[in-house]
Amino acid sequence: MNLSLTYAFIALFLWGIHGPAGRFLALQGVDMYFVFAARFWIGSLVFFLYLFYKKALNFSWSNHWKTVLFVSLIGVFGNSLVYHLALIYLPGTFVMILENLSPLFVLFASYFYMNIKPNRKEILALLFSFLGILLIVSGKDKFPELQSGYYKGILLGLLTGLSFGAYTYYSGQFVKPYRHTPIHIIQFLLKVFIISSVLGTPFLIFSQSKPHTTIQWFWIFEMGIFQSGFAYLFWNYALAHLKTNIVSILFLLTILFTTINEILFLNLKLNWYLITGAMFIIIAGYITSIQKKM
Repeated sequence: MNLSLTYAFIALFLWGIHGPAGRFLALQGVDMYFVFAARFWIGSLVFFLYLFYKKALNFSWSNHWKTVLFVSLIGVFGNSLVYHLALIYLPGTFVMILENLSPLFVLFASYFYMNIKPNRKEILALLFSFLGILLIVSGKDKFPELQSGYYKGILLGLLTGLSFGAYTYYSGQFVKPYRHTPIHIIQFLLKVFIISSVLGTPFLIFSQSKPHTTIQWFWIFEMGIFQSGFAYLFWNYALAHLKTNIVSILFLLTILFTTINEILFLNLKLNWYLITGAMFIIIAGYITSIQKKM
């Protein structure tokens, strides 16, 4: 349990660096299509080298190809695409706040696809999340440096929450049976990342503004090795050992880590619209998470 929590915190800390690093590259003019596609290949290489060293390479997926394909398309490729595009228009803190709406999307899916009606606390969580989004959207005028594409960034941020919710749920269901054999989790991640890498290759080839300075390439490789490789590895290990509600609550910490890094390194300016909106969304995420069952 303690080791699982440690792995979860490491993943969250690494993802807290991801937003500011991606935003830095966006502000430098690096094509975000190149960034998100390069991350996949570097992350795949991390998993491949580890499994090669352990002599545990296994590309068979006949028994779970639907899960691998869905997680690849929606949870990794889709999530990373909309996340990096959102960073063009918004700081990482904004995007991470919206990504933490993922537990709320599970509520909607449960209602529309499984006819599970939300209880009073879950309805309250939906209300808090709506108020949080409303505050962030209405605070546009308080961020003069973000006027261009502000609402487009909000929409992309909401899509990150939807796709990451799908990733956490489906990958969590898949890896739990392998919680005592971590090598199977890494094999699963390698397959997911190879598919995502292949899908991202056209973006890698045809992107217009590639990195051209040492610091830009440094952050590309840092994001590929640590945020794509190690962070996903640690996160999936935590998903395999911890209850879904605990993992969802812990994910709220990414807002804190991302905000601290952007204040320190990108001179992010906060205002009460963002702070209050974030608090509403954090409360909504917490209420939703404590309602979940295994």
